Amino acid sequence: MEGAAGVLHPFWEKNMILRVPSYYKEFRCIADRCKDSCCIGWEIDIDEDTFSYYKNVGGAFGERLRDNMVTEECNSFTLAENGWCPFLNEKKLCDICIELGEEALCEVCTEFPRFTMEYENVREKVLSLSCEEVGRLVFSSDKKIAWEEFEVADEYDGEWKDDVSDEQLSENDDSYDDEEGMPVSSSSLEKVRTHAIEILQNRTKPIFERAAEYLLYCERMQQELYGCHPSATSGEMPEEKRQEKADDSSTVTSAPGYHDFLARMEVYEQLEVLDETWTHVKGALRMKFSEKNYRDAQKAFLKDLGTREYEYEHLLVYFTNRYFMRSYYDANILNKAKFAVVSVLVIRDMDVLRYLQNGGNFTADDRIDTVRIYSKEVEHSEENMELLADDLQFEEVFETARLIEQL
Repeated sequence: MEGAAGVLHPFWEKNMILRVPSYYKEFRCIADRCKDSCCIGWEIDIDEDTFSYYKNVGGAFGERLRDNMVTEECNSFTLAENGWCPFLNEKKLCDICIELGEEALCEVCTEFPRFTMEYENVREKVLSLSCEEVGRLVFSSDKKIAWEEFEVADEYDGEWKDDVSDEQLSENDDSYDDEEGMPVSSSSLEKVRTHAIEILQNRTKPIFERAAEYLLYCERMQQELYGCHPSATSGEMPEEKRQEKADDSSTVTSAPGYHDFLARMEVYEQLEVLDETWTHVKGALRMKFSEKNYRDAQKAFLKDLGTREYEYEHLLVYFTNRYFMRSYYDANILNKAKFAVVSVLVIRDMDVLRYLQNGGNFTADDRIDTVRIYSKEVEHSEENMELLADDLQFEEVFETARLIEQL
């Protein structure tokens, strides 16, 4: 993989540092007990090694494997009409595991919900909240989330596994400091992330006050580390975005809070739909909220949530842990912070909707479910992540000061 200025990283002679969240080792797949199986509704890619292995499996099961494999843009399984993996049986168990053993699974099935990012000699692994069991681990405790580190005897092999396209990685010039002509070191970025998380976990202040402080800190560090950098908020707006704004002659007549909700909805309604549940949620949000009830419903929900505001802390820390160090490659600290905050704002809207639908009740299962729906729709589509990254950069509703008003 090309480095920050197009320079090939050498193999690292020292051990890799493996860094995982504190709850990582507790995860166990619950298989058939999962309400929203990862074997349903997902395109299941097959890595090259496993594809070659499957092509040579003998007997009737080998024929079944090959009958359900397709090669188009990438190797994958053909899903059944109901959206199920063709090897998920009626008991919601995997026939490949049963017939060939767990070691025969393709990489995506073995790894999910784990995602890996590597930079220099560090490998960071996270668990995605699109998995309900991960949600159960994350939100069942109010204990502050922390990292755990281990040394592993492994060389950096240049492999990138966390949904970043080759095109994005080719723009690595952006990680260079304009004044010094040198890249911002990973250790500097790690220190910024550590302090950002300390801000989020400072429980002497309300969570949304912390979120505002977190945004302002990341904006300041964007300027201090990169100055007037193309990736910073002073970046020039692309021509197509400028034209969109020129063509928008709508007049805002609604209250600020509700108007910002509508503006967020307009952005999120552009996303590629991965699950029809997302379509239902979008429609229900539009139907349930109005200028008259939006703020009052939000206040009632947050009052009843009470001590469970730590759940939003965990969410902000999760998004920061998962995405912040991408700044090592794209030099855009502020966008990572904005994504975390905007995600929480959208999830909060979904929470309030569920609260109203439940007649003023919001359970632990509701928390897991709203986050799962959001994560599955947003984090598992490269197209959606790129669209949001662009809008976070240039849409007025996502300007730092405007976001703070929405908290």
